[in-house]
Amino acid sequence: MKKQILVLLAGMMLIFCSSEVLAGGKLKGPIRITSIALGYDLQYWIYLPKKARKPLPELYITDGQVYLGEGNLVELLDQEIENGRIAPFAAIFVDSRDPDFLHETRRNNEFMCKVDYGKFFIGELMPEISRRWTGADPTTHRGLMGASFGAINSACFGIMLPGVFQVLIMHSPGSDKHVAVVEELYREKPRSPSSIFISHGGPQDNAAANRRFVETLRKKDYPIRYVTNNGGHDWDNWRPLLDDSLRAFAGLRAEDEIKQD
Repeated sequence: MKKQILVLLAGMMLIFCSSEVLAGGKLKGPIRITSIALGYDLQYWIYLPKKARKPLPELYITDGQVYLGEGNLVELLDQEIENGRIAPFAAIFVDSRDPDFLHETRRNNEFMCKVDYGKFFIGELMPEISRRWTGADPTTHRGLMGASFGAINSACFGIMLPGVFQVLIMHSPGSDKHVAVVEELYREKPRSPSSIFISHGGPQDNAAANRRFVETLRKKDYPIRYVTNNGGHDWDNWRPLLDDSLRAFAGLRAEDEIKQD
C-alpha cells in the first residue's frame, strides 16, 4: 500500500512539473502596467481558458475593452473552446484608454505604425504576459487582432515586427487614407512571415481601399482569409465574424474570398 502511494505521488509530481495547469476559464483584470517606452501606464485584461496547460498561445487584441463589451468575446471563447472548435489559448485585451481617465482614448498616439507602441509590446507587455501568465517563449504561436484603426495597427505590426505575430486579424481597416499607407508598406517591404485574416463591408466600409490592399497581399503571396459582406463600419458587421476570426488564429488557411449576406 505504501509503495502504491509513493508511485501515485511521484506521478502527480511529474505531471505538475511538466506543465502547469491553469484553473479557471476566467478573465483577470484590469491589470495595470507601466510603460517606459510610452511614458505612461496602460491596462489590460487576460482571458485564461479552463484546464489549459502552459505554455499557451497568445492572441493580443487592441481596443480590448470594446472587444470585451461590444464583442462579448469571453463568452464566445468559452463556447468555441468547450465545443472543441478551437484549441485553448490566452487572449490579452489591451485597453486603448487612459486607465485614470477612461473617457480619454490614446488610439491616435498608439495605432498608426508608432514605434514606441511596438517597443511597448515586444519589450514590456509581451514579456510580462509570458512571465506571469502563459509561460510562452519565442516559438509560441501569437496573433494580433483589431478593428478599424486597430486593424491598421495589426497591419503596421506585421511590417514593423516581422515574425512576432504569426496571424494578423484585421476587421474593416480604416480609413481609406490609412489603408493606402499600409498598402504601400506591404507593396514595398519584403514579405513578412504572417498569415492574414481581413474583412470589410460595403461602400461605407472602405471597401475599395481594402480590395486594393488585399490584391497587394495576394501579389506578395500572403496566406489570406478574406471575408466580405454588405455591412457597415460597426459592430453589427464585426461581431458575427469573431468566431471565424478565432478559428483563423487557431489555424488559418488561405481560401478564396468568402462573401456573406
